Amino acid sequence: MNLPFFARWAVVMVTAPWLAMAAASYASSLPQVSLCIAGHPAVITAEVAATDAARARGLMMRESLEEHQGMWFRYNSERSGDNGFWMYNTWIPLDIAYLDSQQRIVKIIQMQPCDSIDPTRCPVYAPKVPYQHALEMNLGYFSQYNIALGTHVTECKSQE
Repeated sequence: MNLPFFARWAVVMVTAPWLAMAAASYASSLPQVSLCIAGHPAVITAEVAATDAARARGLMMRESLEEHQGMWFRYNSERSGDNGFWMYNTWIPLDIAYLDSQQRIVKIIQMQPCDSIDPTRCPVYAPKVPYQHALEMNLGYFSQYNIALGTHVTECKSQE
């Protein structure tokens, strides 16, 4: 169906608030984990995307992330370095750290939002090295805090 511009605009204006509410609701439904990064004083609160559906949705339609907030993508086994992430319907620029099975950072890539309505026109940010986990944070987070390749990321031990 090919709608005229004003009709498409009306659809966007009607659905945009609903999409934002759905994104907020989705965000609160994911489990969270506290992550500690070797040599980094802040604790990261990360939503855990451990299912295919959660990983496919990722941080789509979010308007912002707090400074030490992110999303941790967990996989049950190692993935090929040709498998990457894209920024379709993702509104905020992000850093992505790819981690190996020992949860050491093996690649960091900066990703920009894709403004295309056609998902096939969004670039894929593939690490070109095998990985088992990925951590998305605000753009520039890893360089701002001098978090580099080889750095270990773990779930924080509770202080009980």
